[in-house]
Amino acid sequence: MVTIRKYPTEVEAEVDRAVLDANGIRALIVRDNAGGMLPSLNLLAEVRLVVDNEHAAQARVVLGA
Repeated sequence: MVTIRKYPTEVEAEVDRAVLDANGIRALIVRDNAGGMLPSLNLLAEVRLVVDNEHAAQARVVLGA
């Protein structure tokens, strides 16, 4: 898995995940907030959008990176 982008909020990451999904690229949102039990941890660690290595280049093109 490759990190495509990092975001300050999960909402922003979810928008880009939906764009990738609409283009046939499976992406996951990775966050370190104790499984949602401690959302305040989002302030300390960025939310990451990750894809498979084989789709990384295409995902960057789709997101305009």
